[in-house]
Amino acid sequence: MTATVQLDHSNRIILSKDLRRAAGIPRRQKLKVSATPGRIVLEVQASSTGRVVKRGKLKVWTGAVPATPLAEAVEQTRHYQR
Repeated sequence: MTATVQLDHSNRIILSKDLRRAAGIPRRQKLKVSATPGRIVLEVQASSTGRVVKRGKLKVWTGAVPATPLAEAVEQTRHYQR
């Protein structure tokens, strides 16, 4: 999804609900910001520190599981567009 946003009178960027949903960003999520000349990049900040370890034939995540309600996760998946 591509959108054009405008800074408000306090020079803040407001991300619409549709934009947050397309990017998979929940409300009040902390974002990592990086800037280069002519470009600002917003990335979701990792909420947990975990690792993927191999146990037998499987790879298993050892960190905490996100507290996303099941209904919200299904709704996000239904509206996901490539």
